[in-house]
Amino acid sequence: MTTKQKIFVKEYLIDLNATQAAIRAVYSAKNADKIGSQLLGKTSVFAAIEKAQEERAGKLSIDAEYVLNRLVEIDQMDVLDIMD
Repeated sequence: MTTKQKIFVKEYLIDLNATQAAIRAVYSAKNADKIGSQLLGKTSVFAAIEKAQEERAGKLSIDAEYVLNRLVEIDQMDVLDIMD
C-alpha cells in the first residue's frame, strides 16, 4: 500500500466516510467521492480497514451483541434514576 492509502485507512476509521477520508488523506477534493470508492474496492485497502476494525474491537471488547444489550439496558432505565 502507498503512504496515502495507509493514511486513507486511518482516516476512514474515524467516521467510515470514504469521501471525507480521501479528502483528509490529501486526495483531490474534487474527485474524493470517486477516489474513496475506488480505494474501498482495492483488496489491500479493504483488508487493512477490516484488520484495523478487528483490532479496535478487540481492544474495546465491544461487539454487536454488547451494543444491543447496552441499548436495551438504557431503554429500560427509569429517567428519574438517571437524574438522581
